[in-house]
Amino acid sequence: MLKAADNVVMEQEDSASRNGGMASWDINDIKLPQDVKHTDWFQEWPDSYVKHIYSSEDKNAQRHHSSWAMRNTNNHNSRILKKSCLGVVVCGNDCSTLDGRKIYLRPAICDKARQKQQRKCCPNCSGPLRLISCRGHGGYPVTNFWRHEGQFIFFQSKGAHDHPRPETKLEAEARRSIQKAQTAFSPPCPRLKTFREIE
Repeated sequence: MLKAADNVVMEQEDSASRNGGMASWDINDIKLPQDVKHTDWFQEWPDSYVKHIYSSEDKNAQRHHSSWAMRNTNNHNSRILKKSCLGVVVCGNDCSTLDGRKIYLRPAICDKARQKQQRKCCPNCSGPLRLISCRGHGGYPVTNFWRHEGQFIFFQSKGAHDHPRPETKLEAEARRSIQKAQTAFSPPCPRLKTFREIE
């Protein structure tokens, strides 16, 4: 855990030194720095209390991309986009694939779809799925903030993810297309069958 904290501090110091000590800003500041010498490389898995300044030309930053499962959250400041982490969906049996990997699925963004997702079976062992919610920001989900100002996109993350990384969006889409192909040839999941019987 100390090693991870050291990495975060080093990452912030690297960003600050590249930007001439510009890490003192906060996303809620009335005015953000505009004399930025170098922008940061895009971070796909931002974690802990980090700040980045991206070029407004960066496509991933324009899309507010993150490989964590994030959803837009109500924010009273229309200039700042706020996103909160949804956590990860895991196998209730804690199974592993043939190559030793654990099942870490991407939670659905919509509340209803996420509830429905948890009633489905593990794609590996057909066991129950369960959601591990993110509580890495003082018991609340990790929050990411995005703000477009002039030639820059400012990013700030608050909280450290206290759960495994979910699959990326591309991995989730690939898995779903494989499952659709397999569903045509396989018997229904026993767990879904019991739900149908109860209904």
